[in-house]
Amino acid sequence: MDDRGQTAQDFAIGTSVLLVTIIGAFVFIQGGALSVYEDSATPIEQPQADRVASYLVENYSVDGDPNVLRYNQSSGLDRTLSADTGLSDLTASAGVNVSSTRRTNPDLNVSIVNSSSLEDGRREPARDGNGIVLAWGESYREQPYATSTRVVRLANDDDGTPQCTPTCWLVVRAW
Repeated sequence: MDDRGQTAQDFAIGTSVLLVTIIGAFVFIQGGALSVYEDSATPIEQPQADRVASYLVENYSVDGDPNVLRYNQSSGLDRTLSADTGLSDLTASAGVNVSSTRRTNPDLNVSIVNSSSLEDGRREPARDGNGIVLAWGESYREQPYATSTRVVRLANDDDGTPQCTPTCWLVVRAW
C-alpha cells in the first residue's frame, strides 16, 4: 500500500478544475448562453403594436362586418396610410405617442400579408391589382421588434378583386 499524501500537482489540478467549473457556471448563468432565449424588444413595444393593430381593425372595418377592412375607399386603409408617410397621425390616433425626455415614439411598419404566401413559408407583403406593395411606414431593417397580427379581409371599391386568398394578415411591427 502506498502511504503517499496529496502532492502539489494533485492540489493544483483539483483547484484548477474547481475554479474552471465555478467560473463556467457564472458565465453561463450571467446571460452569455441564456441570452439567446431572451426577447430583445423592449417591453413597451408589444402593447404599442397591439394597440395600433386593434385601432386599425376597429376604425377601418366595414360597418357590420368585423375584420373586413375598407382598403381603397375614400376613407380606407390604403389612402389614409399612404398620405401619412411617417405614420405620425396613426401613432397619435392610436394613442402610442410616448415621446418624452426618456422615450421616443415607436417606429412602425404596417403590412398586409397574403395567407397563401404563409403556406409557402414566406411572409412578404401582398400586392394590390396595380402591383403596389401593401406596406406602410418605416422600412424594417432586421432589428429587434414586437409584432401584432390580425386576420382580416380587404373590401375593395374599384373592381372587387381580393388582394388575398382566402384571407390576409394585418401585421404591425413596432421597434
